[in-house]
Amino acid sequence: MATGNNSNAAFYSISNGKICRQFQQPTTASVSRVNANGKTVNEEFYDYIDGIITEIKTRETTYGKQWVITLKDDAGVQALQMNYSGGYAAAFLKTLPNVNLSEKVVFIPKLTIEGEKKKATLFISQNGKALKHFYTKENPNGLPQLSQVKIKGKLVYDDSSMMDFLEKMVEKDIIPKLSKSSVPEPAMAGESSEESDDEMPF
Repeated sequence: MATGNNSNAAFYSISNGKICRQFQQPTTASVSRVNANGKTVNEEFYDYIDGIITEIKTRETTYGKQWVITLKDDAGVQALQMNYSGGYAAAFLKTLPNVNLSEKVVFIPKLTIEGEKKKATLFISQNGKALKHFYTKENPNGLPQLSQVKIKGKLVYDDSSMMDFLEKMVEKDIIPKLSKSSVPEPAMAGESSEESDDEMPF
């Protein structure tokens, strides 16, 4: 396996059901748009991203708390960032105990829209096979279920207990098994996270 220079790590996020990478200048494959801050950003979109997981951590950004998953492959080091709470993170973390951490893993996001509702999820596969959730409704394995709370007279889902449980699981059961390859904080972190309303806590 090739080694990677941390300063050259590539940073990715998930936007509109696609893996997304931003560039300072337009590329032959990039799409330009003006973000919520009035800044023009250049983005390339991909169906998936893969690599061996070497680090999982959380960090605070101007867009809120995020997960950062460091991946390593023959091309170097990549960092995939996603919102702390939401469909992408929940799907990944529920599957994580079934991942062979010594082998390459493939992340494939998906966004479905039904009326005004968006549902985001993340499929995880290894060796050409989709991995199943370790935590399910039928076999929660201790995972707290979503609850509903009323905010301004409207019932909304609350995944606070679930995400707290999953974060502790990562710290206790996953991180000690990883061979860390730390990457620096991305200079453009959080830019594409304004698309976070992709995500609902399912």
